[in-house]
Amino acid sequence: MTKPTFQIGDVKARATGMWADTIFPRFNIDVRFKKKTPCPACGGSDRFRYDDKNGNGDYICQQCGAGDGISLIQKVTGLTFPEALSEVAAIVGLDATSTITDEDRARWRKERELREKEQHERERKRHEQIARKAEGMFRNAYLGETSLYLIEKQVDKDPKIKITYDGDVLIPAYDENGKMWNLQTIEPDGTKYFIKGDTNDSGEWETGGGRMGGLFFMIGEVQPDLYDTHIICIAEGYATGMSIHMATGFPVALAFVANNLPKVGAALVNKYPNATFVYCADDDSAKQNTGLTEAQKAVDITGGIIVLPDFKQTQESMT
Repeated sequence: MTKPTFQIGDVKARATGMWADTIFPRFNIDVRFKKKTPCPACGGSDRFRYDDKNGNGDYICQQCGAGDGISLIQKVTGLTFPEALSEVAAIVGLDATSTITDEDRARWRKERELREKEQHERERKRHEQIARKAEGMFRNAYLGETSLYLIEKQVDKDPKIKITYDGDVLIPAYDENGKMWNLQTIEPDGTKYFIKGDTNDSGEWETGGGRMGGLFFMIGEVQPDLYDTHIICIAEGYATGMSIHMATGFPVALAFVANNLPKVGAALVNKYPNATFVYCADDDSAKQNTGLTEAQKAVDITGGIIVLPDFKQTQESMT
């Protein structure tokens, strides 16, 4: 019996909306909609983006190029175009025949596991490299005395941060064990950034950043009571966190960015199980209330309460 042939337009029309959840998983291909991830084909670190722009499983990889869902399947599996098209047709119900065997799926699964292992190792090395760079930059910073940023925000300098000779504020990012993994720089005009990678062991430029998930900087000191609860505030940025500390005297953990609030909360609840956590969310409508949303996720993990600090009255009273 002659195997049926398919028009590519018919297959793609039937496959619309099925790529990420139905088609790609059959080939052990994992994608995340509009999020940068390692490429399923070449393993490029943080260079792949699946956007399904035209409804055809569309993607772009900064290392191995762009294409549609069928081309991605070809890259990952080694199938020819007619073979990939036929397999997709079978998955979406245009043909009940498939030539993919269990051995094929097992091989693709092993290849995917190997790519993920290699990616995790590259990421680990980059994180360690950036941690060493952060420690060196913070330890050897050429110090200054004043920061226009802190003056503008009307907040104090925490004794554990540094100000450079040109007025930059350096804020270390630690894990729950006190290891520095990254360093935030705040320039006098308020520009903020973390350390990026340099070159890897092969001399190739690493564009990815360092570790940030679960890292924080603690303003003030936590003095936990073994029996009674104690309060720890968790905020995003330095100016907000220091303003809260100045107003309340409570220790404040800086999560740096909104989506790190749940991860910082999870790290701190293990370290300070008797603490009551107060999440001081930034109510930013331009970000679709991202701060409030992430704070609620954190409360779901650790318990505690959410407050929305309003510094307008405080600033007006100080002027």
